[in-house]
Amino acid sequence: MSQVNSIDDAEALIQKLPCDMGIHRNPRKGTLDAPDKILEDLEFNEDVLIDEVFPDEFDLEHTHQRIHENTRELAGKDRPVLSVGGDHSVSFPVIKALKEENPGMKLVWLDSHLDVKEKVDGHVSHDVVVRELMDHGFSEDEIIFVGITRIDHDEEDFLKEHDFRIYRPDQVDEFMELDLEGDVYLSLDIDVLKKEFAPGTGYPDGELGLEEVENIIQKVGPVHADLVEVAPSLDINGRTIDSAQALVHTLLSELVFES
Repeated sequence: MSQVNSIDDAEALIQKLPCDMGIHRNPRKGTLDAPDKILEDLEFNEDVLIDEVFPDEFDLEHTHQRIHENTRELAGKDRPVLSVGGDHSVSFPVIKALKEENPGMKLVWLDSHLDVKEKVDGHVSHDVVVRELMDHGFSEDEIIFVGITRIDHDEEDFLKEHDFRIYRPDQVDEFMELDLEGDVYLSLDIDVLKKEFAPGTGYPDGELGLEEVENIIQKVGPVHADLVEVAPSLDINGRTIDSAQALVHTLLSELVFES
């Protein structure tokens, strides 16, 4: 099994989403090169077709439009889609497109951050994605947060208005007991991992182990997923890339199994 050239031969579709324009509050960038670094020389256990959406490096909104259109096209192929970013802003057009195709789809946000901050100058940056998705089809009872370690003051104000299910690292066992019904999208920010597993990311605030995250992926059994916020230029001895590649394997295995 390997990379194929035809959708008809593919068990899963991977779209590479290189982008770092969604990071505007942090000088620790580096996600632009992540898809290439994660996927290069990676041997797949499934037959996959790899696609790529090239960013407009001067316009985040235009980049998101390109991603949205490409995801809508892939969604029509009746294959699971794994998107490899890129900063977490790329998840917004992907999830929005797939929600439009599957209105009943829920969302598990596996991240050390909520990403429900307010937009700055109208931009859907990496830290506002979930809040923006609530204006595009998601209700609070369709969203579950797992692995959260940091909540900003403005996010605390937003939480007072909503009743989200939030599971911190010491509550993962409770999450694992949930009955997740229906189709679920899994958005996986590499910064949910402990720094020893993922030093190469902009906000290394995670407290979960690699095996814990793999178990969560298997629990969720997503129909589509993404992996974001890997910053190769910030990595140490390739540890983050190694973790990301292991997670790609686990995600693909679950995506193909669920399909």
